[in-house]
Amino acid sequence: MAKEKTYDVFISYRRQGGAVKAELTKDELAKRGFRESRMFMDTRSLSSGNYMDIILKAVEQSRNMVVIITKDCLKGLTENSPWAQEIAYAIAQGKTIVPVYFDGITEIDREVLPESIKRLSFENAVIYVHQYADASFDRLAERLSKEPVKLPKWGRWALGAVAAGGLAVGGYNAVEKANDSLQPGEVYVVASSSAKSYHSTKKCTTLKNARHRIKKMTEEEAVQQGKKPCKRCCK
Repeated sequence: MAKEKTYDVFISYRRQGGAVKAELTKDELAKRGFRESRMFMDTRSLSSGNYMDIILKAVEQSRNMVVIITKDCLKGLTENSPWAQEIAYAIAQGKTIVPVYFDGITEIDREVLPESIKRLSFENAVIYVHQYADASFDRLAERLSKEPVKLPKWGRWALGAVAAGGLAVGGYNAVEKANDSLQPGEVYVVASSSAKSYHSTKKCTTLKNARHRIKKMTEEEAVQQGKKPCKRCCK
């Protein structure tokens, strides 16, 4: 039996004004190491069959969802809209969801969202600023989790040696990032919309079996997303 295809990113957008921005986002993520074959976008990735069945299956097989928010894209949006259904399914699946605000948008009015996707207004969004386009997409790429690269045995040994301070080879930056410290006001969170807590240390025992990338954000951002201090490490 053939192995099911998996995706690093599902790019979600509404046809009203979103297609061009979705294409731009896909191209920019490709420049930042995300393989095109592992990004799902309906205009390029759809095969024959029931539209919604294919869309929801692709959401299920994706690690992240990028939601393109453009001017007027939320007008007249209903629970039964295919776009609302795919976002609601990603929320229910606990996917990492990152909205990208275009056209000068800086926030979403929660009241205009269908009940099933109101949580979208609390997700930590990337605000696209044309003058700082590269920085905007850099920030988006940093928030998305990718499939871990499987190193050969010698590669794992080399990385371990670097961590022990005995070898200077490629991969040193990865070790540095894994051990970086928090700045004042920052906390650690699991990059998943289902994560409920934030943490003061990456060594917290509750993070030991995290299935998503662990990232940093300000404590204020974490609270805005509805997260609460971990009862173990934030005493």
